[in-house]
This record gives sequence, C-alpha cells and structure tokens, in this order.
Amino acid sequence: MAAYDLYGFKGVAVLEAKSKVEERLSFSFEERESFYQGGRYYKFGGGESESFVLKGNIDPFDGEPVEQKFPDFPILLYVDVTLRSEEIKSLLGADFYLLRHELFD
Repeated sequence: MAAYDLYGFKGVAVLEAKSKVEERLSFSFEERESFYQGGRYYKFGGGESESFVLKGNIDPFDGEPVEQKFPDFPILLYVDVTLRSEEIKSLLGADFYLLRHELFD
C-alpha cells in the first residue's frame, strides 16, 4: 500500500527545511514556481512514483493556511506514493512533525 504523508516544519525559512530534507534523504529538490502552489516551491520525483513537495503553508488566494488544521506549521512537506513511510519519518527526525498519514491501494 502506498502512503501519502504530510509533515510540518516549525522553522520559518523554507530554505532551512529544504537543506535538512535534502541532507537527510540524499536527494536534491528542483525549484519551481507556481501561483497555485503559493509561489516558489520545491519538488523531487513525481509521476506514478514517490514524490516530495516542500512549500509554505499559505494559500495564495486568501492568505489563509493551505492546511487549515495545521496553522502552526509554516512549512509543509508532502510525501506522496511512498512505500517507505516509516523509513522517511525516521530519517527526517524530530524537526519534522508527521501531521497526516493516509494509506491507499
């Protein structure tokens, strides 16, 4: 079963979170720009395989948090279609809080 996980990072600098994720998971994000994603965001992977998106928790349309249940986390890390949820959680460490864990067939 593939997992879709959401992590929150309490630091205010997305570049700090980016560096930590890249170091701990041994990959490099690609910087992207999208109004829909709230401006600058970072992506690794995609398609039908495991992917990661790192972005701010601000909705560009109304200025409210994208994840309204988690307004105390200014930085979000989405981990989609992963088969190694527990491994990623362990590698990310205590700086990243698992906010949501969903399983899909």
